[in-house]
Order: sequence, then structure tokens, then C-alpha cells
Amino acid sequence: MGCQEDEFVGNSLIQMYAKCGSIDDSLKVFDGISGTGSPVCWNSMIARFAENGFYVDGIELYKLMMENEILQTTSTFGSVMKACAGLDATWEAKQVHAQLIVRGLISSVILETALVDMYMKCGEIEMGRRVFDGMNERNVITWNSVIRGYSQMGYVEEAFELFGMMRKKEMIVPDKFMFPALLMAATKNSNVTEEFIEFFKAIHAYAIKIRLEANRFVGTSLVAMYSSNQSLGDALLAFEDSYSKDIGLWSSIISANGKNGKAEEALWLFYDMLFSDIKPNQFIYSTLFMACADLSTMETGKQIHGHSLKSGCPLDVAARNALLSMYSNCGCIDEAKRIFNSIQNPNVISYNSMISAFAKHGLPTEAVQLFREMKDIGLKPDDITLVALLSSFSHAGLVEEGLELFYSMKENHGVEPSYQHYACIVDLLARAGLVEAAERFVNEMPFKPGPSLWQVLLGACSKHQNVEIGERVAEILLELEPNEAITYVLLSNIYAKCGRCVEADRVRNLMVERRIEKDSGVSWIEIEREMHVFGVEDRSHPRSKEIYEKLDDLIRKIKEIGYAPDITFAAHNMENERREESLYYHTEKLAFAFGVLSTTPGVPIRIMKNLRVCGDCHNANKYFSLITGRTIILRDNHRFHHFKGGKCSCGDYW
Repeated sequence: MGCQEDEFVGNSLIQMYAKCGSIDDSLKVFDGISGTGSPVCWNSMIARFAENGFYVDGIELYKLMMENEILQTTSTFGSVMKACAGLDATWEAKQVHAQLIVRGLISSVILETALVDMYMKCGEIEMGRRVFDGMNERNVITWNSVIRGYSQMGYVEEAFELFGMMRKKEMIVPDKFMFPALLMAATKNSNVTEEFIEFFKAIHAYAIKIRLEANRFVGTSLVAMYSSNQSLGDALLAFEDSYSKDIGLWSSIISANGKNGKAEEALWLFYDMLFSDIKPNQFIYSTLFMACADLSTMETGKQIHGHSLKSGCPLDVAARNALLSMYSNCGCIDEAKRIFNSIQNPNVISYNSMISAFAKHGLPTEAVQLFREMKDIGLKPDDITLVALLSSFSHAGLVEEGLELFYSMKENHGVEPSYQHYACIVDLLARAGLVEAAERFVNEMPFKPGPSLWQVLLGACSKHQNVEIGERVAEILLELEPNEAITYVLLSNIYAKCGRCVEADRVRNLMVERRIEKDSGVSWIEIEREMHVFGVEDRSHPRSKEIYEKLDDLIRKIKEIGYAPDITFAAHNMENERREESLYYHTEKLAFAFGVLSTTPGVPIRIMKNLRVCGDCHNANKYFSLITGRTIILRDNHRFHHFKGGKCSCGDYW
């Protein structure tokens, strides 16, 4: 290229190619003009590396510049410091600092501010503060840098003190970048006190006073601050106050709703965003996938997945991890596997998500295989990995394998067993009917057992009809949570299954006396993006007459091939005939009948339930799958059951 010798044209080309994303072409141009000895092209290339995230290349080129004795200017050091900050390269940062001192460039407020920013981004708070305190002149950018440094480390008090000094001592008015720097402290510190929350609200009031609350940078940081402190109403107000809503602000408010249990609202905000002609990014898609996972809305999740493909937005590992979890939570384990296999460089979270999915779907062999693959490629399992693997052993009844993993965690994987790991072992033993061993394990564990752990043990006593331990555990639970209905229900069930109806009635009557109501069981099914919810013996659905007629027909057919209602799962204080009839109209049976009416033959039926599936419904679904030729995917509050051809994936162990 003949014009490469023209330095001005060459530098313009370096910048142009870099802006077009072709850093290799920028480097080719640089190679053609770097021999002149002028620092201008060197500075330009280092700057382009730093701007485009090629921090290592920028630092290496700086070292080469020194070796070739090319003059380093303030522009050189500004770009190199940016590269050091991007890499958290503390050693290189200190070397650059030393060069600035040697060359007498340290007195420049621009370079000193860049030094403060570099040290703060590298986590070197003390060094950054030392440079800051030694400055003769400081501007608002300097203050932004030092406050952001303290905020990103979660040092709330120090950040506020600096903000006060800036206003009162140096009389500097904050700009639009100051508020994000300051409010970041609320999102980085999990122990923000009520006092500091009031300070943050005062900062919001100050932003309103100086008329910056409508700025999108300020609005985004306010939304994130309120969201991290579960003040969703205030977050929505901050969002509405912003005049110009860019992708960052939309992303912040959608994420705020998703993280605060408002998954449906997150989806509606997404639709509003699309009407505003804002194109979603991968972070928004990730939040939406998790929202669909929380709601178990497979059809909506598929549509959003399709939208991401049509938009051309590349999904990063975090977004694909969320997508994997969405399909798994909606009962699509094969699709979850396909998404996992599409991740080019899966991280620990990817493996944890997939292992957890296998555990929920009762696939321990696949979970173990993936665990081994994870170790083979050099990824170190963490505490979450081992919780997921122990859970898969628990759901499959693999007691020996679970115990072996638990007792080798620290030695083989460097993970100290936590409360969650102990809870998995209690569940493992209890499910297997080793109730005495489970009780002994609870009493000997180094953590104080919480109510949920005792409930696991009480549930096992109910399933395996162990009255003695059940009474002991119930007594503990009634002390811890005297108004928790599940304790009364499980204890009553233990007595009823053992034929001790007087004791069962006594417990039920005690519930009535204390005005304790048990959680109502509901099941729901998604048909054409609409959720249909059913309660026990529910006749509120517009197609209720059809549903009951179809269910009666299904019950008749499965009875003809061997189904016998198990009345031990019905309330015992009624006649046997009525007890049997009450079983027919359990929530998941009504949902299945509606699913048969609403979908074409052969289409799998996915049902979600808020409580554990009872033994009679589990048995009935096996027969339903046989006579209809349907695959039934049922998720209760513990796991997934895949019914096909008269069998369940759990092997009747759940």
C-alpha cells in the first residue's frame, strides 16, 4: 500500500480498521509505518489495543516501544494504564507508575487521575488513595475514580465520606458519572444497613435537586441500587423518571424484576421495550430465560429463544446457561442437553446447571458422566457441583455412592462440606428408608438443623411409617414452627397409615383449634402460552364439564387394565367410597384431562405441581401414559417424573 509512508494517513487507517473491528488490519498498517521512529503510530496502536480489550497486546507493544527506545508520551501512558486496569495487572501498573515518576510526568492532573483509576480498578485501594491524597489538583473525574474504587469494593462508608468531602471541602458539583460510581456500593455490599439505605435515598434526592435524576446513567444506577435492596417500587419510580431509556436502563429494570421474584412483570417490560424499538442484548435475554424458568412457561421461553436467534444477538456463556436452566425447568431435558452441547467453552456454572438438571430429572448416570468430563477438562468442581451430584444420588437411591462422595469431598475435591451437603445426606438416607441413620446423622452434624431439614426427616417417617421417630421430630418442629401446617399434616398421615385413627383425628382437630390451614395443592398446565390452574375437585374452569367427563372416562379405562385407587392417600375421615372418589379429582389428574382435550394426540403433556405428587396420582399417571400413548412430564416440588408406556423415569423411587 503506497500511502503507508504517510504517517497521518497511516494513523487514520489504524483507527478506522479498529473501529470496524478489524484489529489485525490495524496491526498490518502499523507494521508498515512503525519503522519511522515516531511515537505517534505506536501510541495510536497501543490505544486501539486498549480500546478493543486487547490489553495484553497493548502492554507487550509498550514494552517493545521501550526496547526500541521510542519516546513515550503522556498519550502512551494513558493507554497503557487503561490496559493495566483492564487486566488487573498490579505489577505492570506499578512499573508504569515508576516510569511516570522517572520521566517527570506525574504532575499532570490527567495522568494522576488515570493512575488513581488504574490502581482502583486493579483493587489496589491503598495505592490509589495514596496517589489521590498527594494530588495538588483534583477534578470531578478524579473524584469519580476514587469513589468508584471504594464502591466497587463494597466500602460504603468510605465512599460516602469521599462524596461529602468533594462537595463540602472542594465544592465540586457531581456529574452524571458520579452517581453510578457512588451507588455501585449498594450493589457490591450484601450487608448494607438501614442507615446507609437512607443515605442512598438522600443521594437520589440530591440527584433530583441538581436535575440529574432523568439522566439514563443516573437512572440505571438508581434502579440497580433499589433492586439490590429489594425496593422494587422505588426502582420502578426511578425508571419512570428517566427521559431517555436506553438499553442499559431497560436491562437494569428487567433484571430488577427478575431478581425480586417478579418474573411475569419482567416479561411484560420486555414487550414494552420491544415496542420502544430497543433491541435486546444478551444480558436481557439471560434475565428473560431465567424468568421463564421461574414461571415454567415453556412456550414463552421458546418464543424468546427464537427472538434471540432472529435478532442475531450472540448469546454468551451466561445467557446459554440461563437458557439451559429454562428448558430443564420446563421439563425439556433433551433440549437442555442440546443447549449445553452448543456452549463452546462451558464454565463451572454450565456444568453445575447441567448436572443439577440431570439430578432433577432422575438421571444420575448422566450426572456422574458429566462430573467426570468436567474434571477431565481441568475444571474444578465447587460446592454447588457437589450439592447437585449428591442430589442426583439421593433421587436415585444411590446411598453408597452418595456417602462415598460426601466423605471424600475435602480430600478429593478440596471442598469443605457445608450445611447444604449435610442436608443432601439426610435426604439421601431418609428417602432410602434409613430413618434411624438419618436421625443420627442430623444429631451429629456440626450445624444446627433448621426446620426444613427436620421436615425431610418427618416426611420419611410418614412414607416409611416410623411412628417413634416421627413423634420426636414432630415435637421439635412444633417448638420451632408451631404454626407450620406441614408438621401437623405429616404427623397425622403417619398415624393414619399405621391405623391409629384416634391420634390422627387428634392432630387434625388440633389444627382446627389453632386455626392452622395447610397449603392448598394446585397443578398447572401451559396451553398456547396461557396457564391453566387446577385445585382439588376444582370446577372453576370454563371447560369444567368436558374436563370431568374426560377424566371419568380415563379413570374407567385405566381401572379396566388394573388401576386400583390407593385410598391411603385420601382423607381418612370419610366413607371408603367417598375416599376413592376424592382421589379421582386430584389436581394433576384434572390438569392431565385438560391437556388431553387441548392438544393433538401424541403431543407430550407437561404438568407442574406445587406439592409432592401422591402415590395414587403417580400410579394413575403410569396408566394414563399407557392408554393414551402420551409422554407425561410431571414436575412436583422435588423433581421431574417422566411417564411413558406405563412406566416412570423415577423407577417408583421418589
